[in-house]
Amino acid sequence: MDFVILDLEWNGSFSRRRKKYVNEIIDIGAVRLSGKLERVDSYSMLITPQIGKKLNKYVEELTHISIDELEQAQHTFTHALSKFNEFAHDSVILTWGTTDILTMMSNCEYYLHDSRPPFLKYYVDLQTYCQSFLPGSAPGKQMGLSAVAEILGIEYEADAMHRALADSELSARCFEKLFDPERLSDYIQTTDEEFYRRVTFKNHYITDLASPYLDKSELYGVCDACGERLKTDRKWVSRNRGLRVKAQCPKCRRKGYLTVRFKRTYDGVEVRRFFSPMEQDIVDGGAAGTSVLR
Repeated sequence: MDFVILDLEWNGSFSRRRKKYVNEIIDIGAVRLSGKLERVDSYSMLITPQIGKKLNKYVEELTHISIDELEQAQHTFTHALSKFNEFAHDSVILTWGTTDILTMMSNCEYYLHDSRPPFLKYYVDLQTYCQSFLPGSAPGKQMGLSAVAEILGIEYEADAMHRALADSELSARCFEKLFDPERLSDYIQTTDEEFYRRVTFKNHYITDLASPYLDKSELYGVCDACGERLKTDRKWVSRNRGLRVKAQCPKCRRKGYLTVRFKRTYDGVEVRRFFSPMEQDIVDGGAAGTSVLR
């Protein structure tokens, strides 16, 4: 089966019909590789905006795309999607992180009233796959495409970045560098109901002590200096995406603030703890945090 590495650029446009901002796709780029990583074809198309008539200044500066170029393109989203469906048929779709897929889904829902892209049968989060080869990357922390390319020693033109085709080309080069068929098989997802529930789930922090997803037995911490369990006050307060309390180490006698953060993800609740000694005058996160997923 072939691989299609997809990248998108979009503009935040206010929809009067929806009365909210929509990330309107303005540029689609992709590279198609065979199962043996041979270059099969590439795809690039600018899309004339239909929701917004102006480009965000930041988007214009980042992509070097002008509104004149988009208007002259005279391609609607539905036309571009139809052509891309032909280009990407019977392939595994790869994107750098899931944001591009979510944006494609929102545009499909806006124009076609169906959020599920017709070309999306199998999917790989290329960012997660590539980071699995980099032992120095922190769990849960997303690395940018250019950062990974530099680690892999891949040269690229920085000025050419943030155009869909250029970014998909660089993503493809990272993929080629780290291609491992056996390992990749663990990252290929079938886009069934479970996939869409997972990809649309929004991670969020729990700061309400009454939440059924908050396990109060996790409200503890240890001293970062000696490992002793901290003694805490009873009054926990919501602060900085977590719950904070005054704490003291019974062994070191160090006083400070203990922060416990509960982050709900699709797979469970991730718990991280930070102890900030008062003498360091640190408000939050001064000591190394520990985390666990339950």
